Amino acid sequence: MSPSPVLGTRWGGRLCALLLAAAVLAGAAPAAAAEGPTPRAPEGREAPVVLVGIPGLLWEDVTPEHTPTLWEMAGDGAIGNVSIRTATSRTCPTDGWLSVSAGQRALSERERFTVCEPAPAPVSDGSGASVPGYDSYIEQNLASPFSAPVGMLGQTVRDEGGLTLAAGPGAALGAADTSGRVDHYLPSARELTRERLEGVSLAVVELPELTRLYPDPATTTDGEGDPDPEDVPEWVREEALETLDSRMSSLIGALPTGSSLMVVGVSMDTGPSRLTVAMNGEMTAQGLAGPHSYLASESTRRPGLVVLTDTTATVLDALGMRAPAPTGGRVWQLDQRPATTEAAVGRLVDFNTAAVVVGASIPGFFSGLVALQLLIYAAAAYALHRYSDGERSKRALVLSITRVVALAGAAFPVASYLANLIPWWAATTPPLALLTSVLAVDALVVALAMAGPWRRTILGPMTVVAGTTTLVLFLDLCFGANLQMNSPTGYSPIVAGRFYGIGNIAFATFATGMLMAVAGIAHMLIGRGRRRTAVVTTLIIGVSSVLIVGWPGLGTDFGGVIALIPGLAVTTMMIAGIRITLPRLAVIGVTSLTVIALLAWMDYLRPIEERSHFGAFAAQVVNGEAGTVLARKLGAMLGTLGNWQLTLLSAGALLFLFAALNRPTNWRIGALQRAYEYAPTLRAGLTGSLVTALVGFAANDSGVAIPALALTVAVPLTLSACVWALQQQERSPEPDTDIDGTECLRKA
Repeated sequence: MSPSPVLGTRWGGRLCALLLAAAVLAGAAPAAAAEGPTPRAPEGREAPVVLVGIPGLLWEDVTPEHTPTLWEMAGDGAIGNVSIRTATSRTCPTDGWLSVSAGQRALSERERFTVCEPAPAPVSDGSGASVPGYDSYIEQNLASPFSAPVGMLGQTVRDEGGLTLAAGPGAALGAADTSGRVDHYLPSARELTRERLEGVSLAVVELPELTRLYPDPATTTDGEGDPDPEDVPEWVREEALETLDSRMSSLIGALPTGSSLMVVGVSMDTGPSRLTVAMNGEMTAQGLAGPHSYLASESTRRPGLVVLTDTTATVLDALGMRAPAPTGGRVWQLDQRPATTEAAVGRLVDFNTAAVVVGASIPGFFSGLVALQLLIYAAAAYALHRYSDGERSKRALVLSITRVVALAGAAFPVASYLANLIPWWAATTPPLALLTSVLAVDALVVALAMAGPWRRTILGPMTVVAGTTTLVLFLDLCFGANLQMNSPTGYSPIVAGRFYGIGNIAFATFATGMLMAVAGIAHMLIGRGRRRTAVVTTLIIGVSSVLIVGWPGLGTDFGGVIALIPGLAVTTMMIAGIRITLPRLAVIGVTSLTVIALLAWMDYLRPIEERSHFGAFAAQVVNGEAGTVLARKLGAMLGTLGNWQLTLLSAGALLFLFAALNRPTNWRIGALQRAYEYAPTLRAGLTGSLVTALVGFAANDSGVAIPALALTVAVPLTLSACVWALQQQERSPEPDTDIDGTECLRKA
């Protein structure tokens, strides 16, 4: 394992600094990123590598009172959380063990996903044993989306001349070769002795004490076949933990000097999905010891967080072996952690708490977001037309309130990221604390937008909200994307779709904020007669955004670059007054693909263990496997149309934008057209945002989520500008504007 931190790459940090320096000239601020890890060459070993899988073990279970052995190991060794997501959202023990075997996300054969089926009992053949029906696991997983090569770990050890030992049925699944056989087999860890470990290269041990708390899923369930931890009294779990810790103590006592011990919570088959435990140590003459560190890996690039498939790569690395093909995981590395065990474990518990709360909150959060946005559109449409011919004082009040509400709706996504600056997960009721934090930050952003002299201009408040959105996510990417992790609109380590860079939803928010912000900045510059400066500023901010979105180790968003370049090009041409034609759009498309190909090829040239999914995709193109990946992503993209909430949000936003805001009122023309007269660059920012949203829908597996979140930012911001235009119409019924909006700005 490497002793270097995992926070980015050297070149990524330099690029980020350069982009921020450019952004300073256009209105941003500087930041920096840390250097990346230094790989260590694998070394051979004589003592065994021992992998202990403990299904369902959480860091909140590890205490000095009930698990003193595990607590001591946590104090002396390297520790971390494990994201156990496999090929399905529910990780049963069989799924976890098969994923360890394959080094890729795997799945078992269970027909009913509500019940975790036990691993089959191996059939002994002398000292060894074979797993019955192992071929079916291999065939099923090779046909799965991840093409997991079940048996790869055990087969690699056998091919390198090593011997495998498994203690327990689940362990046999993890250690078996491609024929389903292990060289030595023990029914349980209680039979493991130092003599049995002699000559063994890899020993895999299962400690199922926590899983055995639920012996009969048919009688111990919540009505849907899912074992409910609430059915088990606390003292029963505590007794199980004490038994587990005693087994662990005996196992450590049987390890010969020089052994490497890894402890991993391979599954979570009871209750909601969570992050489990990972530990690592070495057996010395004085006892078990290890580096006082957090575990990390290139899979997550986050201290204290690894993924289940990293286990496979780490085991092979400890044995001085390499997998015959790239695995889904990366070798464990080391990073700094707090000095005391209490503080280090406490942070891991807090991180897991945040992940669980956000995971449980996501459905309600997006339902609330959809309802809130649609309510804003309905109320605004009613207010704009109901009071268009009413009492003047009442109209003024309604318009003022509508503008503030619109800005609050647009600021909601960025508020969900900034809320992570507040330790809401440490509150007594984390879900309520999360909601309160988001609303409080939203109010602060709106107050900033309406506080300064810019509030009296058409695009001033819009630019503040859009600029805040852009700057927050830009800086977040430079500092490791910590605000996106465990955010309702970011990514979750439990869902495990992404661990670093910019997520698809965050991309939609960032890209829309950037395009609307440059529209506001360009309006101000053009109003001062500086159109060329407006175009240059747009290009500086836009190109910086494209690079940080696409650069491996920073944004690392393959589809984001494809989507953002056309939107930026359209916005820039409209600000510059250049006519948009089909040949020019074709050039833009070719440019997007060229930039993507260049970034992917540069990442492909890096060592395998340092590649992001850019380089991984380039390797798949070279190997002829890209078609399968693209087909899977296309299916995922089309499948998102079944998300009626986000589809309804997208349709409602477009209907409001082009019907309600364009509908003539007693102010004689539609509010949107009136806003375009006062601020022509608004059309550029909005058009570019719609182009990016449309291309993003087609280029990302998040599908309809891209336009839904893009419109969540763009439409309320546009509404705020339309309200200002109507307010101006109240004061000056017949505005006289030039095409640049210069006179409008002067009057404002």
